[in-house]
Amino acid sequence: MENFEYNFELLKATRESKKVSAHSIAADLCLAERHIISIEENSLQYFSSESLKYTSLKKYIAALGLKNEDVIFNFNEVDPIPSLLKKE
Repeated sequence: MENFEYNFELLKATRESKKVSAHSIAADLCLAERHIISIEENSLQYFSSESLKYTSLKKYIAALGLKNEDVIFNFNEVDPIPSLLKKE
């Protein structure tokens, strides 16, 4: 999960195309508006850890109706949950 990369421009464009404000979606997700802006700017500034940002990012992706795989590059390699669920 460390050093994950994602298409932050897609997130902002999708939110704006749905005519949803950063403030509104932040409230829906129980986040601060600055967290949404930080995600859309690919910044860690307002997050205490990368894992907290990652969790917030996944909530944001779902709220926009997108798939993790379409936003997070190499999602299956960086997300610990899918690898834990795989059968060996």
